[in-house]
Amino acid sequence: MLLGTCALLIGGCWVAAAQAPVQQEPHHRVLFENAALRVLDVNIEPGGTTLEHRHDNDIMTVSVSASETRVRTPAAGWGDIRPRRRLGETNLTEYAGQSGTHTVQNVGESLYRLIAVENLKQAGWSVGSAVTGAGTTLLNDARAFRTYAVQLGTTENGIDRVHCLPTVVVLVTGEAIMNRNGSPSIRLDQSRRWVVVAAGESYRLTRGTGDVRFVEIEVR
Repeated sequence: MLLGTCALLIGGCWVAAAQAPVQQEPHHRVLFENAALRVLDVNIEPGGTTLEHRHDNDIMTVSVSASETRVRTPAAGWGDIRPRRRLGETNLTEYAGQSGTHTVQNVGESLYRLIAVENLKQAGWSVGSAVTGAGTTLLNDARAFRTYAVQLGTTENGIDRVHCLPTVVVLVTGEAIMNRNGSPSIRLDQSRRWVVVAAGESYRLTRGTGDVRFVEIEVR
């Protein structure tokens, strides 16, 4: 009788863990969170597997270290192996209003790492004018996000930016310095890849070393 109770309790704990929201899954580390958005650092070592976890919010991801992966859903089991994502490649999944649960496994030989941004709104997403400028390409214009690729040209030392929406800046390659009015400068490199910028806050990205490329994610 006692063994049966323990098994039931263990089973109950397993089910609770399986239904954990993404921000409680150990491979998804919360870097930043406020009322509007959440930034996650997704790290899965070669051979590693996440716990089964649930997504409730629209999410945009940026690839910063690629590997082959596969995904298991409760209904379909393991899917086909997914090819490596290109460095800086973005991907949007719209979960608001239709939550999704899955498990991710790294079946490759290198680290699988993403910087992920959740829009914590379930509806009523904001609007605003898109940003334009040299070296700027609009990648995605969806209900919860607007996403840009930004590259500093070989003759440019820096660029000035301002967004009308909260924005997450993600370094893809190279090194750079971000300067904001009244705030200490931030060095973006392999150890610090992201910065959250408030709506309407101006900033300057100055070249450090290498081929400097960014992804900017406006959270609507």
